[in-house]
Amino acid sequence: NVSYLYFRVNETDVLRNKGAFLYHMNKKQEANAFVKECITKALFQMMKTQSFESISITDLTKKAGVGRVSFYRNFESKEDIISQYLTKITKEWNEEFENEPSQKLIESLFTHFKKHKDIFILIYKADLWHLSLEGLKKACGPKPEQANHMAYRNAFIAYGLYGWVEEWFKRGMEETPKEMQALVEKGNYNHE
Repeated sequence: NVSYLYFRVNETDVLRNKGAFLYHMNKKQEANAFVKECITKALFQMMKTQSFESISITDLTKKAGVGRVSFYRNFESKEDIISQYLTKITKEWNEEFENEPSQKLIESLFTHFKKHKDIFILIYKADLWHLSLEGLKKACGPKPEQANHMAYRNAFIAYGLYGWVEEWFKRGMEETPKEMQALVEKGNYNHE
């Protein structure tokens, strides 16, 4: 069969040139990651001086030094840039937390938010704080495959943490992450 022979020849060529193919794919992925990083940095820079709504895709791609096609290849919208960035730093936090067994959850989470506070403040001022909830839900929220009782518990945790962090931001982040952890441990929610 000619098509079988053609497939076998191409399969052999692919196997023989696998290293070159993977090298090409890695370079392409590297370039794509660089483009995404340029667009993300440009958006956050622009958000320091402009309202989120006033930032056009054209202005954003000019600032990033990339074409509009690059934007649409990587993102669905400006909100998607922020969502992807939050997903990335949430994964980083999750890895840090898992690799440091002595760390406490609340302290670790608030340390993460404090570490990225400039970005979170931009997101908050742009009235896009709800996007941070999506990151928390991905990290510790309910999952479709979970039993109901686990999904409810995880929803309570994710939304509760979201509310805590949001209120902490509103109040100027006066408490340290360690103090926020202590509040949870004490369970001190008395009216004072």
